[in-house]
Amino acid sequence: MNIALVTQSFLPRVGGLEWKVHYLATEYVASGHSVTVFAMKPRGKYQDMPLNVNPNYTIVRCCYGFPGCSIIGADRLQYLWAILKLHRQQPFDVLHCHPLGYSTLYGIDIKKRTGIPVVATTCGADVQIIPELNYGDRLNPRYDRIVRKSLREIDVVGSISRSVRDAIESMCPTARIVDIPNGVDWDSFQAGKSTSLHELLGISKDSVVILSVGRNHIKKGYVYGITAFARIARRFKNAYYVIVGAGTSALIPTVNEAQVAGQVKLIEQVPMTEMPAIYHSADIFFNPSLIEGFAQVNAQALACGLPCVITDAPGNCDAGDRGGALIARSADSNSMADKLQLLIEDVALRERLAKEAHKAGMRYAWKVIARQYLDIFEGLITAKSKNLHENSVSY
Repeated sequence: MNIALVTQSFLPRVGGLEWKVHYLATEYVASGHSVTVFAMKPRGKYQDMPLNVNPNYTIVRCCYGFPGCSIIGADRLQYLWAILKLHRQQPFDVLHCHPLGYSTLYGIDIKKRTGIPVVATTCGADVQIIPELNYGDRLNPRYDRIVRKSLREIDVVGSISRSVRDAIESMCPTARIVDIPNGVDWDSFQAGKSTSLHELLGISKDSVVILSVGRNHIKKGYVYGITAFARIARRFKNAYYVIVGAGTSALIPTVNEAQVAGQVKLIEQVPMTEMPAIYHSADIFFNPSLIEGFAQVNAQALACGLPCVITDAPGNCDAGDRGGALIARSADSNSMADKLQLLIEDVALRERLAKEAHKAGMRYAWKVIARQYLDIFEGLITAKSKNLHENSVSY
């Protein structure tokens, strides 16, 4: 197959969306397919930044994003031109757009002119909304209309969690919904036990390290996580809570207020290549999130065989479906503290959950995720070919 992956944001900008597109493209090529990623040109600090990966696929930069470009349609015209130009040289079989929204509009524009099937994958924020947290792209009425339009005109939409499926279904889509989570670069996260964090932070190797990963955002629930840890910190002097992610230094006032500065360590975003060693330095993974589309960090923790404490928040609790995790109540620091204390004290439970976690994490390998999408692509192409044949016979 000749596959076009369509997105606005891409590497070297780093985030779950950008890595997802990269890993899917990589696995599609590894399965013998031709792949082109269509994305916007990097601007600002990203303009001269290296990709930090060696892509085995083609990248086409369609245009620069600027304030208002999507409103006036400048981006749609340039994506249309770029995709059609390559389509005329070597026809694409399917368009895979990330996420729902403007990227999907680009795919719909192509579909209307060529009949190429369009599959979209959600990211969570494109469909979920929590007004009190000011969370969700659909809080913008224009974006909400675009998402609803997309769900009527594309062929298939990939839902990354149960809560995302619920949000999609509430919009009465005509697109078929398939349940496919985000994935993890499985082999990279099989590095084995590490002391990376102990050496970086200068802490004893027999310390109990509790790890959270992700940018600092109100939806991540770090304030609740720090408060939960503070409730048990005095009891466990050898326990440390490490939070890794962009903007985490802004949590210093919260840490100081909780009087746990000596046991809570904040590390700003680090390269993805260093993350496996960081996970393998931890004893417990902790995600105090209030909402997730799909918590990719949970999948990474499971892949490393880390026993987890996660909340029952939408999109966060899914990771515990097959074991490996204790579930605490969202926005409830006491509940979180109880689960953390249980895992710190019960080494046998940690070991059992670690085995469950590693086994559960296998389903998130990008190779497995990519195969599910490839099966969908093949089905759409077969159906399109059958329809064309039937139409030609009828004439």
